[in-house]
Amino acid sequence: MRVYRTAPTRAFTTFSNALLRDATISWCAVGLLAYLVSLPNGAKASIRKLSDQRKEGRDRIGAALRELEEARYLRRLTRRDRMGQLRTEYEVFDTPYDPEASHPGPAAAPAAGPAAAPVPETAGNPASGDPDHGAPGPLPPGEKTGVKEPPSPAARLLTSLGRSDPRLALGEGEAERLRTLVEEWWAVGASDALIREALTSGLPARVHAPAALVADRLRRKKPAPRPTAPVRPECGVCGAPVPEGASCTRCAPATPAVAGFVAAALRGGASVRQVLRRRR
Repeated sequence: MRVYRTAPTRAFTTFSNALLRDATISWCAVGLLAYLVSLPNGAKASIRKLSDQRKEGRDRIGAALRELEEARYLRRLTRRDRMGQLRTEYEVFDTPYDPEASHPGPAAAPAAGPAAAPVPETAGNPASGDPDHGAPGPLPPGEKTGVKEPPSPAARLLTSLGRSDPRLALGEGEAERLRTLVEEWWAVGASDALIREALTSGLPARVHAPAALVADRLRRKKPAPRPTAPVRPECGVCGAPVPEGASCTRCAPATPAVAGFVAAALRGGASVRQVLRRRR
């Protein structure tokens, strides 16, 4: 491969090769980070605005933002403005920041220039992949800022699909809405491996709506309940199998005729055994 480069004199951003070659994040996340780092201080970004500028949908943009947050290229901050409304802001870093430090260290400090300030998220929540619905309102009394309920096991299974195949990247909100379909599979005895196989095999080259595809496959491919073995009638006293509607001959009270037949059968059996022993 031969690479031709130009020498820009204005409106350019410098990146470290380590950022562009970080294999822990997807190509989509790398491209999104490069764009966010190139923005000027105080720029406003939302999932809707970012998805409108490129062909990736809101789900892919939300998944890429979560990747950057997990890799410590992006940090979410929740602040209350002068009107008492909560605002979610993102600090963007061109190298992973130190989570133990009270503020970014020299190695992880924002680069001077266009990417030095946080990128405010004024509509929606990129970390959850939710659509833009305007700025959130004041918190109810007693609710803590930034505290989220842990995802359900079914939601964790669905969000993990995007790590193995970016085409199935789902937001936390989408996964929670689909968790009942996964629980229906578990109820009929399906394993996690069977669910993953049903959702990831034979995917089209491009998936435009991952949540809709996952929901359709979960409904359409759900296996039938496992057949239960027929219950064999048993004697309530000794547990011996008995025919349907009959009683146990050993435990039920025997009539004189039945008792005589049983006694004769036992005597006959004893006689046969005695003859066989003599022949030996």
